[in-house]
Amino acid sequence: MTYSNKEINRLTPTNEDTVGPYYPPSLCENNNSLDMTNIRSGIVFKPLGEKITIKGCVKDIDGKLSNGCLLEFWQPNSQGFYYRPDTESHEMVDPWFTGYARHRTKDGNFSLTTIKPGVADGRAPNITVTLFSDGITRLVTQLFFADEKSNSDDPLLLSIPEELRERLMINKVAHNEYEIEIIMAGNNETPFFDDLLS
Repeated sequence: MTYSNKEINRLTPTNEDTVGPYYPPSLCENNNSLDMTNIRSGIVFKPLGEKITIKGCVKDIDGKLSNGCLLEFWQPNSQGFYYRPDTESHEMVDPWFTGYARHRTKDGNFSLTTIKPGVADGRAPNITVTLFSDGITRLVTQLFFADEKSNSDDPLLLSIPEELRERLMINKVAHNEYEIEIIMAGNNETPFFDDLLS
């Protein structure tokens, strides 16, 4: 039996009355892609900015990889501007970059190809990540680039104890390559937040 993408997609778009919308509803058609630089197959245009790859893993309280975890990534473009339903026609929107990706991990590992985000409204470059997994409703965090000077002025980073900030850092390991480890619970838990609008 063959199923369409709409039949396979069991999650509804983010409710805009809670923490979103993280993405325009039209983006649901590319459901399990971790390449934000190629929004639709066959399109040869590429987004503006520095193309990067972020390799990471999601671990549970026991330090084991969390298989079957659903990840949603949302970020501004290279100019620090978010693509949302109310900004689709704004001049700062990059038409070839949505800033959204969704992926269900098979073994807890992921490799995200994207554009390094720009500074947005006084915020250091960051990527919002929402996690859904067995036993949890939803976890939301923001990841920052360890090599960014603007981290020292970011209001979210300044709102948490200094010793926890390192857990939100994406570390550069090679040219245009970064790594991150997200821990859902336990002593080294990644800081999560109740509600993030950007």
